[in-house]
Amino acid sequence: MNAPLIKLSILTAMAISLNGCIPRIPAVPATARVQAPAHWHEQSTTTSQNPDAQWWKQLNDPVLDQLINEALTNNIDLALAQTRVQEALAQEHASRASLLPTLEASGGTTRQKSLNAFGVATLTRVEQPSFQAAYELDVFGKNRHAYQAGRLNRQATETAEAATRLSVISTTVKSYITLRALDEKLNLLQKTLDARQRELKIAQSKANVGYTSKLELNQAQAEYAATLQQIPVVQSSISQQEHALSMLVGSSSRTIERGLPLSQLQAPAIPDMLPSELMQNRPDIVQSSLLLAASDANLASARAQFLPSVKISATFGRIFSTAPIKEPVNVWSIGGSILAPIFEGGSIKANFDLNVARRNEAAWNYRKTVLTALKEVEDQLSASYRLQEQEQALEMEQKALASALHHASNRYHAGYSPYLDVLDSQRNLLSVESQLIQSKADYLNAQVSLYQALGGGWTPARNTDTQH
Repeated sequence: MNAPLIKLSILTAMAISLNGCIPRIPAVPATARVQAPAHWHEQSTTTSQNPDAQWWKQLNDPVLDQLINEALTNNIDLALAQTRVQEALAQEHASRASLLPTLEASGGTTRQKSLNAFGVATLTRVEQPSFQAAYELDVFGKNRHAYQAGRLNRQATETAEAATRLSVISTTVKSYITLRALDEKLNLLQKTLDARQRELKIAQSKANVGYTSKLELNQAQAEYAATLQQIPVVQSSISQQEHALSMLVGSSSRTIERGLPLSQLQAPAIPDMLPSELMQNRPDIVQSSLLLAASDANLASARAQFLPSVKISATFGRIFSTAPIKEPVNVWSIGGSILAPIFEGGSIKANFDLNVARRNEAAWNYRKTVLTALKEVEDQLSASYRLQEQEQALEMEQKALASALHHASNRYHAGYSPYLDVLDSQRNLLSVESQLIQSKADYLNAQVSLYQALGGGWTPARNTDTQH
């Protein structure tokens, strides 16, 4: 080892000793750690072994497929997420630059007219091009850890884009299912209104000839109006749902094309996934894990700021002069420097404490994300199972009420029952049929939400770091 390097090493050791006590990186709070349970608490009705990347195609509706393609192309939230990925990539490239040397070129020229010692005027021109190179020896990993944090943040942003993509797809599917359910309700109301209108004409004819009292006519009129007033409400909901779908696909409000009716839409097959697998297959959990790893890297970089930075620099140039030296002269310099913090008013310690707090915050956010994901899966498992039970019960109730309406109508026409029995049966049947439509839509939406809660077929990239 030559003398300059020995001196540089001695100066580095002295700088470290002068800096005093360098803090240790504290461990993540034990209470912030999380471990997934071995099994789901709720009963699972999984029907598929492997997640389907294009799971929405299982609903077998070409119109829905087209809407999702439009949403993936034009959705504003997804475009913003993709822009944030570009921003994170640029920041990663900027942090990587600190690991590389810098090279600069400069040049200057001067012209000077002066008198020499003999009183003779002389004209001098000097040109001096030069190159300067500098490199910081990342001895303690400050720049390396900062670059690692930038890379992890970029990966987290890419995962956030995947989460946004999954959310856009799921929301589009659920909005379309809700729209088809509203269409079914409107169709049911229009059919019911037609039946009420026929009954009203019959009641009017009977009242005109004095066969029945005005009471039955008024009851028929009221029942017709009660059905009629529900139609504008559903039509308004359909318009609002179309507006929401139009915004999802990135267009102005328009009439949404219809495909299969609600009864023909197939629920997507749910993948068989354990709670522990959820932590690698759900994008928001992977994103939170990457942000935690990035905060660890930032903390390591902040700790390295307590240690000295070592820089080397070199300059090479050439001087061209017309006087007094006619021949060009090469000039160069090489040197090293050490910059060690001795007193900075506590700013480095405060920055270290700030990064400790941010790392702990990231750990708590990771725990919260995992627990929220587990809760969402449990909620949708429960909803899917219970909604199936509700639909079965509603179908039984619908059959019973349809039979009751048939008997009530026969008894009324035979003169054994009042018209009020028919009206009660009609109201009850309409209510149950509307609930049955909503129950079918809720079940489909719950299955879609369950697929979304399980990660929606998304798989992380192989180089994604999920260490926590």
